[in-house]
Amino acid sequence: MNSNLETVILGKKVRLSPRQKAGLKGFTIGEKIAYRFFDGEYQGVSLLFVKPKGDNPTPRECDITGRRLSGITGLPSVFILHPGPTYERQRLMDKGVYFIMSERYAYLPMVVALEKTANRKKATVLTPVAQFLLLYHLEVGSIEGLSASEIAPLVPYSYASVTLGITCLTDLGLCEKHQQGQRNKVVHFELKGSDLWKQARPYLQSPVVKLVYCDRLNETEAPICGINALAHYTMLNSESEQTVMMTKDEYNQAKKTNLIENENNYDGQVAIEIWKYPVVSKNHLQWVDKLSLAISLKDDDDPRVEKEVERLISEMTWMD
Repeated sequence: MNSNLETVILGKKVRLSPRQKAGLKGFTIGEKIAYRFFDGEYQGVSLLFVKPKGDNPTPRECDITGRRLSGITGLPSVFILHPGPTYERQRLMDKGVYFIMSERYAYLPMVVALEKTANRKKATVLTPVAQFLLLYHLEVGSIEGLSASEIAPLVPYSYASVTLGITCLTDLGLCEKHQQGQRNKVVHFELKGSDLWKQARPYLQSPVVKLVYCDRLNETEAPICGINALAHYTMLNSESEQTVMMTKDEYNQAKKTNLIENENNYDGQVAIEIWKYPVVSKNHLQWVDKLSLAISLKDDDDPRVEKEVERLISEMTWMD
């Protein structure tokens, strides 16, 4: 009996193949009894399709099961459901469950977003996610030969964001996507270390979005950035004014919980840089990572700063 399946996404037929037994490792007995599992690809994105053997599970059950399976496989889980009423579809969407419910109804916001990139203009600079991935590769751990689903657990971004980040890197010629086996596409960098850094320099963007000041920053372990971070890594003298970085979410949370005293745009004991992406690291650091620091200081016209930034890069230990 041919157990392959065909479904339709946005008017396009997608061929699904049963997930192999080895790919069910970590799935519970209950899940294996209740569902059939298929692998499929749409717009170059690998997906795990989940089809109930009986009636539709509740939206809550789909949410719990989908999150668990995605955590195990590293793939977005898409439920193939029987036609249902409007309120059921709405509850599924409210919970963020990806689903296909006949050819008329589907909720795949991530896939739709990726599909829209097919007709987009090619990137001319690095997006925050793409820049994070590149710097992670250079100074934390190599992502050479890894797929998007393998990279996502290593970084603070979703599978969909990582996929788009890799697309940006390929647009700029910084990496390539190589087919591995029947389904996975993996990342390949032609250049390494300082050569890759030099190739990427025209596309690098300062991580700093905004600079604010305050008199005091309470109960926070925000990483140090700016001149004092450069002084930590090099021979430069430190400054009395402390400069720290936060992501936009961290900054908003600090404001919400009143950790920032007397914030203003002009002067203060503490300067806060709001960054486009987190510190590039596996763990929390007291200091921002070296490459992001160098990029953030690239427009500083102080000759001493320029000299020490050059020293910082020349003494880098490349991790790729």
